[in-house]
Amino acid sequence: MYYGTNSVCKVCPLRAECLPEKTPAKRLWRWEHEALITQHRTKMQSLKARTMIKQRAALAEHPFDTIKQKLGWSHFLMRGKTKVAGENALIMLTYNFRRLLNLIGISLFQKLIRANKSGNIESIKQEIAEYIAVLYFIRAFFRQKVNLSI
Repeated sequence: MYYGTNSVCKVCPLRAECLPEKTPAKRLWRWEHEALITQHRTKMQSLKARTMIKQRAALAEHPFDTIKQKLGWSHFLMRGKTKVAGENALIMLTYNFRRLLNLIGISLFQKLIRANKSGNIESIKQEIAEYIAVLYFIRAFFRQKVNLSI
């Protein structure tokens, strides 16, 4: 931390460019590792970094928006790191469970529950495998760059 003195700042020729009229002296705060921050900011200005940020926004930020908007969650109700971590785990469980139901549907989920309860999970394995294969196919299809021009 740097504090300029009133007497030094009064006679400085750059005072008008440096300080507002009513401010008596200059104060500067710099972290001891400020060079790391400057280096990081410079690195983040590159085209590669901007592309990565856009990709993160598209992939990683979506769940949090969904959680806030659709689940009606906007802030933690608990205090303390341990309690907040527990609350966050419940929120993420709810989000993932909701995604699971959207992906496999309620009827297949009910079949899974019944099969698990009866201990006869083997009876539904084929249906689950077929469903997962379809999901992987759809995922692969949408990830490839398709040229539809004829």
